[in-house]
Amino acid sequence: MPEAQEIEVLVLVKASPVMTSDLDETMCVAGVRMDDDHHGWVRLHPVPFRDLTDDSKFAKYQTVSVSVIHHHTDRRPESWSPLHGSIVPGESIGPQNRWAGRRPFVEGLGEEIMCDLVERNRAGSGPGVASLAVVRPVEPPKLVISSRKEEQVKKWQTRATAAAARPSLFDDPDSPKAPFEVIPWRFSYRYRCASARCSGHDQTIVDWETAALWRHVRHRADWKEAMTDKFEREMWSGKDSVLFVGNMEQYPVSFLVLGVFWPPAGAVQGAFGL
Repeated sequence: MPEAQEIEVLVLVKASPVMTSDLDETMCVAGVRMDDDHHGWVRLHPVPFRDLTDDSKFAKYQTVSVSVIHHHTDRRPESWSPLHGSIVPGESIGPQNRWAGRRPFVEGLGEEIMCDLVERNRAGSGPGVASLAVVRPVEPPKLVISSRKEEQVKKWQTRATAAAARPSLFDDPDSPKAPFEVIPWRFSYRYRCASARCSGHDQTIVDWETAALWRHVRHRADWKEAMTDKFEREMWSGKDSVLFVGNMEQYPVSFLVLGVFWPPAGAVQGAFGL
């Protein structure tokens, strides 16, 4: 087994949980590493978030200390596997002072042009090839809501049903976990990046907050309008917004929108860090 090391990460991304073919519910977490001089991207996967104890759960813009090893099959340079039971949440950085405490960490990651990022990943993931990035669209993206393919939904639902029937060491009989819910909709952003040759990008949004908003508004007749208002207007109008993107291990040129960083536009007076 590779030697473990302890790292500290400021969480920027919590993706929606997925059910694997092995019936394990996992999620991807990404953020900026805090314990070295580089402060670069780091990906933590798999994280069984809903099975974590309450004192191990964490929020976006919260630091966590965690023991990790290099992922044994994932060639993406930012990827690490957290060791079970090692996550210790730390300090949270709030949105006060126009997100001044959060901005330096995101700005320190730099920005990429999406078309260039795709080209660098065409030969496959590996050392020196970024698989996580900050991307700035040339104009606010459009939210696209589409139905998922019926066979895909059925496959995921079969996994969810089988997982619910399987006893788990993590189950608490006094506080049962809600069943894994398959969302039959795909939410994506359509946008152009700063490349002169860009013909547009259509990328699935996997941010956990997207699924949470859908669950909150899905019984409303205008639920699509409510989601569009959030992801087109609220997150971009009068904001200095950028996208967090990351690719898929099996398909390096396929990037997903992991989240939106949407602080108020304009200069910040008296910015502070941790």
